[in-house]
Amino acid sequence: MKNYKDIIVTSLLVLCFAGLLSYNIITFELFGRAAIERMERHAILEVQQQEKIIARQATLELIELRSLAKIQDAADIIEFDAVYTEIKKDYLSSIGGISEEFEQKVINMDSIKILTNKRIKIAEKFKQELEGISMIPEPLNDFYGSLIEFADNDIYTWEEILIYYSKNLSLDSTQLNGDDRIEELYMKNQELYRELEELHIEIYSKYGLESLL
Repeated sequence: MKNYKDIIVTSLLVLCFAGLLSYNIITFELFGRAAIERMERHAILEVQQQEKIIARQATLELIELRSLAKIQDAADIIEFDAVYTEIKKDYLSSIGGISEEFEQKVINMDSIKILTNKRIKIAEKFKQELEGISMIPEPLNDFYGSLIEFADNDIYTWEEILIYYSKNLSLDSTQLNGDDRIEELYMKNQELYRELEELHIEIYSKYGLESLL
């Protein structure tokens, strides 16, 4: 009888131990799975955080690069302006001198043609000096292209005026009233110069260089 009770007690103890062991295993598995999931979530969050940090750093570096590029562009424009200003000053001064000569020295068609030839040479010199500028900053590409276009039109306009004067030998023709085409060329020249100056102001203002205007 005693052996039978011992067997029952032993069986119950074994069952209890087995149940406890199963519980511990299940609990461990659940805890382990939860821990793994937490670690995985933490790893994902850490990766996402690192990606945000990298993206933020890249943005800051891009902003810094753009800022440095703008500073360099401004420096290049200042260097260009130092050369261009002298070319422009000489061009406008020469035109002013020719205008005075037209007012004071026009006595016959020969004098008109001589002065017109001088005006053509001024335009040709202007273009030649523009083409001699060694470094054109990237922000000024359109402006420089417009400068060359204006210089070409300036030369062409005055060459056509010279042809007009050569065909019209009367001093009455000095106002160019007899040829609408010449008038159109002259007006186009003025319009190109106006657009050129507007573009000049726009670009220099963008880089905070209004003091150079």
